Amino acid sequence: MINCYDLLDAEIPMSMKALRKVLMKRGWKAEKLSLVGLNDWILTRPDGRILKIAATTPPTTTVYALHLADNKMMSYELLKEIGVPQPETVVARKAEDVQKLLEKYEEIVIKPVDGAHGNGVTTGIKDLGEVDSAIERAKSASQQLRVAIAQPQLQSDEPELRIICIDYKFVLAAARIPAVVTGDGVHTVGELIEIENNTIRTEAYASDLAFIEKASAWRYLGEKINQVPEAGEKVRVSSICNLGKGGTVEDYSEIITDELKEMAEKIARAAELPVVGVDLFGGKVIEINAAPSLYWPFINSDQSMKAIEAYMDYLERI
Repeated sequence: MINCYDLLDAEIPMSMKALRKVLMKRGWKAEKLSLVGLNDWILTRPDGRILKIAATTPPTTTVYALHLADNKMMSYELLKEIGVPQPETVVARKAEDVQKLLEKYEEIVIKPVDGAHGNGVTTGIKDLGEVDSAIERAKSASQQLRVAIAQPQLQSDEPELRIICIDYKFVLAAARIPAVVTGDGVHTVGELIEIENNTIRTEAYASDLAFIEKASAWRYLGEKINQVPEAGEKVRVSSICNLGKGGTVEDYSEIITDELKEMAEKIARAAELPVVGVDLFGGKVIEINAAPSLYWPFINSDQSMKAIEAYMDYLERI
């Protein structure tokens, strides 16, 4: 067995590093069978009970619930059954499958049916000629099912939200902010991305600020990537909000409405997910996650660890 406390920080993801700190503080043993599969840990509580976790997925999450969260069509149908607002969704195997959706909404998103971390997602599709390549990109990022789905491109002045529920109760809400660079009046947007990637950013989930994916920035910005923004000008460089794609977060726990909190708890119960991340944008649920990141790099460091502490509290109760 490998002692997780002996692992170097560089050998484990950011969320697991935060969890390890709390495990140590509470006197838990943390081990793993192999260096392959860094998030699969065997925990021993001070009372001797052994719990096996896969990242933030607790042993109380069933295989069915895990598959439901991973399969966006399954979760779409479940949320429809319980009356939760969500974007219209269709399976996209070829361009013709999304033609009516594109004509109806004029702009769509294509993503893998079982993807994660924003991989394989293409936003802002306005032309049917863009669809086949977007479908292939989504299928290549699909973890198992090799299927793409299409949804309308939602518009909102409000940021995308991730709501965390643990033991079926609201814990926190985070606004996910897409990656931006700040102009200096000298360098192009593309050059600013390179400068940040070479100085303050790291591999995804290795630190609070991940690399900006240049290919995704090109697709989002087009020729704007070659423009020189004014000094101090903020330029959004990604269509995707994920931390793993270079985004940042803000604490919205005290801002969101009670109705949204209650809706997230309703989803957690219906999906039978004691730990869940519910993603919302434009007043609609766009995704549910069975293994959400529980470390959030907010300005308030205590709030950043709130979900990790709540997860540990839950593991102590079960």
